[in-house]
Amino acid sequence: MAKLGHPLGEVNLTKAAGDYGIVQASPQARLQQMETAPSSFLIVGSGVFGLSTAWAITKRSQFAKTSIIIVDDAANGHFPPDDCASVDSSRIIRADYADPHYTAFASEAQKEWRKQGDDDLGGQGRYTESGFVLTAYEPRKLKVGTKSGMDYTKESWKNCVDIAARDGYPTDRIKILENTKALNECLGTDTYPGDWGYLNTLSGWADAGRGMKWLYERVNATGRVNFVNAKVDYLANEGDRVIGAKLTDGRLVTGDVVLVAAGAWTGSLVDLRGRVEATGHVLGYIDISDQELALLSKQPVALNLSSGLFIIPPQENTLKVARHSFGYLNPVTVHNALPLSPSSERPSFVTSRPSTSRDGGLARLPDEADADLRRGLAKLSPIKGLESRRWKGTRLCWYSDTKDGDWLVDWHPGWKGLFIATGDSGHGYKFLPILGDKVLDCMQGQGGALGDKWKWKNIGDETVGKETNGKFKGLVTMDGSRGGDPGMVLAEELGKKSAAKVAKL
Repeated sequence: MAKLGHPLGEVNLTKAAGDYGIVQASPQARLQQMETAPSSFLIVGSGVFGLSTAWAITKRSQFAKTSIIIVDDAANGHFPPDDCASVDSSRIIRADYADPHYTAFASEAQKEWRKQGDDDLGGQGRYTESGFVLTAYEPRKLKVGTKSGMDYTKESWKNCVDIAARDGYPTDRIKILENTKALNECLGTDTYPGDWGYLNTLSGWADAGRGMKWLYERVNATGRVNFVNAKVDYLANEGDRVIGAKLTDGRLVTGDVVLVAAGAWTGSLVDLRGRVEATGHVLGYIDISDQELALLSKQPVALNLSSGLFIIPPQENTLKVARHSFGYLNPVTVHNALPLSPSSERPSFVTSRPSTSRDGGLARLPDEADADLRRGLAKLSPIKGLESRRWKGTRLCWYSDTKDGDWLVDWHPGWKGLFIATGDSGHGYKFLPILGDKVLDCMQGQGGALGDKWKWKNIGDETVGKETNGKFKGLVTMDGSRGGDPGMVLAEELGKKSAAKVAKL
């Protein structure tokens, strides 16, 4: 079996203060590259991180003799599962970020999305460059040291202007919408979509479900990847090395390198409390007529970062409205998650984890979400009355959130052989064509500025992500891109509607 030059090889370990007592490797050790190719990769999760990394592995000659296994609970019989966050009718494809590193990263991905051949990722309607309106409201109050949606919007505009100039695009491809009147004129509305914003004609949206199908077909066609349809019970270890995954049917699937890319489910397999947390974000769909489709399909994507509400242009007779917010928490007890270090036991603990269609689905929206999504239809759409229609369907999209919005793509500092790729905070899909290569770069200590952002971090507050005296304290993403109220618990919000119904009776 080939050995992996793991960043936690024979190195001196030092205690990290305020980090639950976990030991961390020195900076020099964490930058160490893989000295030889592993004989096998085991990838847990077939979403955008897992599939794109498997695809990248197949394209690098150094891994030509390395076997690849992807294991996922594909209850619907195909990969990735339908409740995977990256499978949906649409996702925004943009380089509009307040952080210039993400703007640059996304602009590179956009070059691939813009390729429109039938066999290209962006071809056959999988990508539409509709334009993108980003706006916000002027904040009424803001904690010192935090960023508002308006701050984020203006920083994003600057970064997009800079990257467009670098790539040689005309200056009129990004247009300032300096007030509510200008926003209304752009969107064809007469409401209050925001106070200031801009139109970036270089951004758009993708059919996420079809994009993931395109990627799966190409990964599968390599003949290099063995897909295992099963649920992972826990990560198995021998001493201080993670060797594989124990499945609920009793099988043990092993790999020299175990890459956990299970999205919002990752925290059920590895103790990531205080670092990464599952949060649920509401989506709603309504039927529209052919005439409405003709108008709405020509609209830009519209997102208000203060409310989090956004609408994506339809390709068919269904319109989607959604909310990029702090999300709902779903605290449940998990068992057998890998602890922070080999010296720790595997106690049961409470963490937020997804509740999806395999758990019975979201039968209805919480009252506040129903009202808020309808508010988005009223304020961001040029067609009157959409907000009064019945939902064709609703869904929760489960993010893997971090406090600062930076991802977690790094070797686990407490275990050999374990690499984590998660925490994309709702943004991973747009990077699909180049994401896997960046994950491999990070694995080899060549992640650059983004790799530095994505390293395992110490946390200052040991109560975050934990339950204390029956109260769960959720992680809050404070990058300025979230609307709504933090800390909402899904069961509590659903219960409020039930209580209201009882009161009316």
